[in-house]
Amino acid sequence: MSDIFEISETSVESILKSTPKAARFFIDSHTACVGCGFARFCTLKDVINTYKLDEKLFLEDLAKLIAQKH
Repeated sequence: MSDIFEISETSVESILKSTPKAARFFIDSHTACVGCGFARFCTLKDVINTYKLDEKLFLEDLAKLIAQKH
């Protein structure tokens, strides 16, 4: 479980580059991350705080998506 929370410091850009399917995830989460010029600077924690998302649910769902590609 701690691995899930470790990704909270990962940049949005890094996630989008490594997991292109994550673009749909960010859109479905009602964020403006896809195409945002700050994606390289924002961490997932920043996204969670900015959009007031449920941290545990957001990171768990994103971790599942990332795991699907492997």
